[in-house]
Amino acid sequence: MVAAGAVTPVGLRSIDSAFSHRAAAAAMREAPLVDGAGEPVTMCFLPTLDPLVTGAPRAALLAARALGEALEKLGPAARGLRMQMTLCLDEHLGQRPPGGEAPAQWLAAELAARAQAHAPELAVKVSTRGPAAAGFVLPELCDALGRGAIDAALLGGVHTDYDPARIAALDAAGRIFRPDNLDALIPGECAAFVVLMRPDVARRALLREQGQIVGVATAHERARPDNDESAFQAAGLTAALRSALAPLSERGLRAGWMLTDLTFETFRHFELQAASVRTQHLFCDPQQVESPAQRIGHLGAAAMPLHLSIVSEGFTRGFAPHPCAVSVAGSDGGERAALVVVAPG
Repeated sequence: MVAAGAVTPVGLRSIDSAFSHRAAAAAMREAPLVDGAGEPVTMCFLPTLDPLVTGAPRAALLAARALGEALEKLGPAARGLRMQMTLCLDEHLGQRPPGGEAPAQWLAAELAARAQAHAPELAVKVSTRGPAAAGFVLPELCDALGRGAIDAALLGGVHTDYDPARIAALDAAGRIFRPDNLDALIPGECAAFVVLMRPDVARRALLREQGQIVGVATAHERARPDNDESAFQAAGLTAALRSALAPLSERGLRAGWMLTDLTFETFRHFELQAASVRTQHLFCDPQQVESPAQRIGHLGAAAMPLHLSIVSEGFTRGFAPHPCAVSVAGSDGGERAALVVVAPG
């Protein structure tokens, strides 16, 4: 990793978001959106954005800020690089409405136009697999980097629940957090991008390494928000963690910092508890587990890119609790992903 950009309800840039996260800043406030009973929804959102902009257009504004920051940090070097951007989006954005195009395709086109102003040789791909999407697309990006097919990879994600239709869907599923519904999530919004390069390319571009991805793995869980399968089975998450952490184990290292996309939905906590017990030998003190979504709202498809942004800032600024970090995320469809990042040299 050589650059990161992020925008969250607690920070308009990567460093702001990372330090606010470190300081345990919270962003819950009453939103100008209501649930099915007409009651205002408690949400984490950016008050600096136009409150009348919702859904995909709002996601585009969020993503543009994070993307612009990441590309800005590359400086003039960006124009001479062959780059591929992979955008991770929530599952519902991939659904095509009758007689129209899927919001995911519109979003990709909007961001591609912005990015090509900085990097003319840019290809764009989209994944609508939700929070775990980054884990599924990373192997392809890393392979392309390793083969020299591209010079840099832009991995990003954007999420927003600031949309009447989205709030209605969450409310109908009983997933909105309120005093009488604690087993739920707090709606949120954020976006993050990280730039990945091979070390030799980064040196030629005079860019400083901010972290190295050493392992990534994916799996599937049977437990989902819409069924009653036991989350304590945790077979998928356990397998993903074991596989992603294997390269560390081979080096005689263990991880001490974990970032998750967990909200307040208890089945995901049960799942992580079970998987953590089974993989305990792969971790060491301080075993710090952080769940930003519990303070800045649901992270959606931006979860893993945001984790990478926080990790890169933590390694660079010296506030990381451990030099080996693990990012964990899970999508509503049962997809699970884990990736491991280590501090530079």
